[in-house]
Amino acid sequence: MRIAEIADPGPEWDAFVEAEPAGRLGHASAWARVVRDAYALRPFYLEARNSQGAIAGVLPLVQFRGLRGGLELVSMPFLDSGGILTRDPDAERALLGAALELTKEQGACALELRDFAAQGAEPAGQTRVDLVLALESDEDAQWRALRAKVRNQTRKAEREGLLIAPRDDTCLLADFYRPFCRNMRDLGSPVHSERFFAAAAEAFGERLRFVVTRLGEKSVGGLVAIDFAGAVSVPWASTLREERQRCPNNQIYWEALRWAIERGAGEFDFGRSPIDGGTYRFKLGWGAKERALAWRRLSPAGDPLAAKAAGDSALLQRLSAIWSRLPVPITARLGPRLRRRISS
Repeated sequence: MRIAEIADPGPEWDAFVEAEPAGRLGHASAWARVVRDAYALRPFYLEARNSQGAIAGVLPLVQFRGLRGGLELVSMPFLDSGGILTRDPDAERALLGAALELTKEQGACALELRDFAAQGAEPAGQTRVDLVLALESDEDAQWRALRAKVRNQTRKAEREGLLIAPRDDTCLLADFYRPFCRNMRDLGSPVHSERFFAAAAEAFGERLRFVVTRLGEKSVGGLVAIDFAGAVSVPWASTLREERQRCPNNQIYWEALRWAIERGAGEFDFGRSPIDGGTYRFKLGWGAKERALAWRRLSPAGDPLAAKAAGDSALLQRLSAIWSRLPVPITARLGPRLRRRISS
């Protein structure tokens, strides 16, 4: 088994990922360009090839320095998954060994691999889960499969005057970003840079769509939907709190579901949510099912380390309390400088 570091993974890498049942958005080659262009983070993309020269496994990694200064290799920061992808146990062992060796070479204190748990497994201490919906074959069937409450709230958005922006609108990124930036401030969370989303749009091309809803000329909110490996995923979504009685969340998610079916996706990934939280219940209302996360952290020697759950850090909790009271223009300017050092 031969392991190589790939400077610019591309079509062959993605073809392997999309052919594997466990291939996820976090494995996409595009993220190497996104994190490099948006945040100047260094990617390490490891590839295993068998004796016939065919790809047998992949592992995307990003060199990541946290708020406290500790250096780690993470697969994948900002996303829910992206660990070792292979069906070959020899390739898996070789990739893990190469990743641990790279961890030592880079002087990093840990290797973090983000995976989904095996079906039926329930990792101990899990406070967050991914929520996914198996899609129907067409839009009408999907609409009928929704609960009456979800359909009524989706209709209400249009009755309240909310309209989905055209796909070719040149202001979609800006109109998504303004309410997203404000909502992140309200949540006490440093916001991603607008450049991060622009880099993602450039890297994914037609696979990525900004869904935006407006009330007249006012952007009420939106989401980022990405089509990859047979699933449409929504890693980021946000609407203005004062407009939520108009049900904009229902409208943007229904539009994203329609687009997913149009793209031929078999699954819609709503993303990660705290168990029993508001977003968790909202996603369950659409018929989504839990998919357990299995994140693991290893020392450079390969020994298990304590998992770091998002939001459990005392430093992040103090930062969040301060952040939510700052003016939005300040959080918009300072947020990306901090966000590049928060991997969750």
